[in-house]
Amino acid sequence: MSDVFVATVSGQNILHRVSGSDSTVYLREMQEHGIGCIAVVKSTTVRPSLQVTVDSADWTHLFVASETIHSLNRVDNSVTTPVDAVFRLLYVTMKPERRFNGRILECSANTDGYPPVSASVEVVVEC
Repeated sequence: MSDVFVATVSGQNILHRVSGSDSTVYLREMQEHGIGCIAVVKSTTVRPSLQVTVDSADWTHLFVASETIHSLNRVDNSVTTPVDAVFRLLYVTMKPERRFNGRILECSANTDGYPPVSASVEVVVEC
């Protein structure tokens, strides 16, 4: 696993990385905002299992999963091109869960044979 992070989601699913110490995600009622749980891997053969928890309760069911494969164009048949696979869980809403307010949201990624990797942020819901 190359990276796991939490991001804010705005507009046309534009992601802004926010995870790290002292990070906060703001969700506002009547404004389309969201949270993304993002994992990046350096291979298309590794498929992490993503999970979102708030206060140890699983909230993954609220998130929509997607993945994107990025690779460089091949120069010739003898060159192996680098590949990044980006796995996302996105929660975008105009009516955020008020139960998230003031809580820590954790995004974790598990892959067979590797230790779990996670990132967390505080969530503030503004009404």
